Formats: sequence, C-alpha cells, structure tokens
Amino acid sequence: MPKIKTFFLATRPQFLPAVVIPVALGASTAWDGAGVFKPGYFSLSVIAALFYHAGMNVLNDYFDFFAGSDNINKKALTPFTGGSRFIQSGLLTPRQTGLLGAGLVAAGSVIGIYLAVNTSWILFAIGLIGLLSGLFYSAPPVFLAGRGLGEITVGVNFGLLTVLGSYVVQTGAVRPEAVFASLPVSFLISALLYINEFPDYEADRDTGKRTLVVRLGPERARFYIVAFLAGAYLSIIIGAALGYLPRLSLIALLSLVFALPAARGVIKNYKGGAELIPSIKSIILTHMSSGILLVVANLF
Repeated sequence: MPKIKTFFLATRPQFLPAVVIPVALGASTAWDGAGVFKPGYFSLSVIAALFYHAGMNVLNDYFDFFAGSDNINKKALTPFTGGSRFIQSGLLTPRQTGLLGAGLVAAGSVIGIYLAVNTSWILFAIGLIGLLSGLFYSAPPVFLAGRGLGEITVGVNFGLLTVLGSYVVQTGAVRPEAVFASLPVSFLISALLYINEFPDYEADRDTGKRTLVVRLGPERARFYIVAFLAGAYLSIIIGAALGYLPRLSLIALLSLVFALPAARGVIKNYKGGAELIPSIKSIILTHMSSGILLVVANLF
C-alpha cells in the first residue's frame, strides 16, 4: 500500500498554491465591494478548492496514462511537466490513481455542496460547471485538452469560476467587479498551462492530443504567450479605468518584472528542455505576485 507521502506527491503539490490565489481574490473583492468577510466560509472555500485542484491533477494523470501521452513522454521531464509519472514509475497503479483523484474531487464537492446550501444556489451552478469541465478536460470522449480547449478550460475553472465561487460564498450574489477581478488570474493560469505544453509537444502530437501548441506548432505558438500576458495586464488596466477594480489594483502591473523574462524565455527556448524551466518558474511567480497584489489592493 503506498504511503501517505506518495498520495500527497501524486497531487502535484507544487501547483496547488495556484488555486488559493483566486479564492483569496474572490473573498477580498467581496470585502472591498460589500464590506463582508466570513472567515469560516473562506476557510472551507480554500479547503474545497485544494481538494478539487488536487483531484483534477490526479485524474489528469489517470486519463493521460490511458491516452498514452505521459507514457511516451521522455523529453526533458521536469517537476513542472510530463505529469507526476507515478503510474509510469510503479508508485501507484492506474486503479489507485483513479480512486485517489475521484476521492479528492468528491471531498471537495461535499464541502462545496455544504457551502451552496448555506449561501446561494448560484454556487451549485458554478460547482457543476467546474466539475464537468474539469473532468472532461482529460476524460474521453470530450477530452477538451486534446481539442485545443485546455487553456480556456483551465482559465475558466481556476480563474473565473473560482473567483466567482469565493465571492458568492461571501456575498450570495455575482457582481461585475468579481468578473473583472477574475480575468488577470484566468489569463495567467492559462499562460502557465500553455508554457507547459511546449516540453510535451512531441508526446502530445504523437498521441493525438491536439493542444494549442500542437495545432500551431512550437515555432509559431511561442509568440502567442504574449497574447496571454497582454490579456492579463489589459484586464487590470481596463478594470481599474472603468471602476470595477480599485485604482490601487494597478500595482499588480509590477509583476511584469517576472512576466517579461518569461515571455522572452518562451520565444527563445520554444523547443522545450531544461532551458524552459526559468520561464515556467517566472510565470508561476507572475501569477502569484499579480494575485497577491490584487488582493492587497482590495484590502486597502
């Protein structure tokens, strides 16, 4: 029987902090706009999001195993690419992986249902959309990631829906400011997925996983990272200009210090390999620093 540590590492914990940012952003937006903060509900929101994200990471490995993409991916694997590879290395069986992923998603869903019952029916709708789109991100026959829809699915789930869900838990309603608050993190989490597709290009292509990078080809796709980053920063500027975000939100533009080197790195090292690792780390820092600065702007 695998150790608890093995189950934990199978969730790819290096990516889990990414989901805490949008939960905090939704709650801080509620505080800024409605002057409300319910710490108990916030804590449950964080726990539910972590279970959900961890479960989807594990299920992604499960379905990618049967699709074959992780099995043949031997090119410059890093802590950020190629999945956890726990099935390939024999640390977990496919059955154990599937059960772990389903159990984590179920745990997150139970907490989500509790929150919905005690806050708003809107949370049921948000949760159902997130569950189905998250599951069919990897699962056949829909397989959104293999149809070039992976980036938008991840952006919606771990940006828009997570921020809105956290906001609804606090306020019981949906407001335009919550939508605008979600846009920067939606673009940036999509950018993180996009960068990770470059090292996986050959394995994805050979198994019919038609990601954006596969569809465009790495040489052409490398320039599209600029579009993801531009979307993030333009949404901050426009949101602040229209009054949906606090003017102080413009401090999130400081994260460009991480975003610009990331973009340059992708454009230069689009063939993947270890040379791309600094860019992946920079995008993670861009996402986290932008989110934290937006939360700070809401609090002050």
